[in-house]
Amino acid sequence: MTLWAACIGGFLFQFDLTALAAARPEIGADLGVISEASAWLIDIYSLGLVLALPASGTLADRFGRRRMFTTGTVLFAASSALCALAPSFGTLLLLRALQGIAGAFLTSAQMALLAHAYVGSSRARAFGISGTVIGASMVAGPPFGALIASTLGWRWIFWINLPLCAAILALVARGVAESSDPDAAGRKIDWRGCLLLALAAGGFAVVLLDAEILGGWWSAGVAVVTGLALLCAVGFVIVERSHNYPAIDLMLFRSRPFAAICVTAAASAAGYWSLLVHVPRLARGPMGLDPAGAGLLLTAMTVPMLVLPRFGARLVSRLPAQLFFPLGLVIVGVADFGLSLAAWTDGGNTLIVVALMASGIGCALINSQITAAAISAVPAGRAAMASAICVTMRQIGFSLGVALLACLRQIDDSHGFSLAFGGAGFVAMAAAAIGSRLFCTATKT
Repeated sequence: MTLWAACIGGFLFQFDLTALAAARPEIGADLGVISEASAWLIDIYSLGLVLALPASGTLADRFGRRRMFTTGTVLFAASSALCALAPSFGTLLLLRALQGIAGAFLTSAQMALLAHAYVGSSRARAFGISGTVIGASMVAGPPFGALIASTLGWRWIFWINLPLCAAILALVARGVAESSDPDAAGRKIDWRGCLLLALAAGGFAVVLLDAEILGGWWSAGVAVVTGLALLCAVGFVIVERSHNYPAIDLMLFRSRPFAAICVTAAASAAGYWSLLVHVPRLARGPMGLDPAGAGLLLTAMTVPMLVLPRFGARLVSRLPAQLFFPLGLVIVGVADFGLSLAAWTDGGNTLIVVALMASGIGCALINSQITAAAISAVPAGRAAMASAICVTMRQIGFSLGVALLACLRQIDDSHGFSLAFGGAGFVAMAAAAIGSRLFCTATKT
């Protein structure tokens, strides 16, 4: 029952993200917003995750993983229904943030429930099955999201969440055992740290996405928002260094391998995952594809996530970390540069498909190994914190990556997509160099 509930929860969480990315053109047209503004539908969801993820694990350990999983499911169902009924774009954004918070509880609690329900080799198999289901949801999301949006309407992407949430609740009631961490009873939740981190990431995202609305890059509005974001970032560091139970333990970053893994997690999200938000616009615009074709194009990106994680698991055992993770980022970077070239020269749909698949291959190799590598880079007692930090860094990279690509797209109407994909490639390649350097210096030390 626990495995079934975790698989449905993982499918629901990831399907909702990829399906909505494919339906952005329909949502923007229906609610009357421009393409750049509709990127907030994905970014605000990610920022909700950034806000809640650091605290969700502690809450689950303290009050019970089953209880938090149930709470997250109910909240996800309620927010999905409200999203389906949203009368305006602004209301939909607020409800998407609520969905992101609910998703944080789903994600953190389901992994903890699986770890408690299975031991030894069966635990590895359970996590493998869960990962495969999540990969399948990523593959199914784009074509089904585009199909639903073009036939039933985009609001049905939210309505179909309700029966899945009902199935999760039924499974939990029938056979999911409660578990908690007795040592977490006295831990205080670092709400200030969580809020400051989300505000800092959100502030930088606002500058990248809405600089023109604020008055232009050299305007007082951009300066004020950037200054506030920097103040929140500094405040976050101060709070985390003084809190007894920080949301993000900054001391872990003294481990250079751990820092390298976090850089990899953020850059892979910016270099690969952020493409999911912008490729549908490329498909429906310059490529001239219909909604179904746009969904299939996104599927070319996500198929490697389903078929390659096991190969990545074998490869990571044969290559040292200082080669394996930078290699994955280099593949992503080269693929993104190829995608940029194809968009600049109008090199044909075939080259775009090949580049998207190559980007998916690079990310698929390292994606399933990032969390395990982060945990192995810190003391055993800090495993849960290392996992939470890694996931949070991935979400920050995704949020800022989406905003960065949207910003680059606005620079040039003719070659905006090319600039955006080139920017994603630059981030991946730069992170590969930084990560390799961190790994190498750690080895020498």
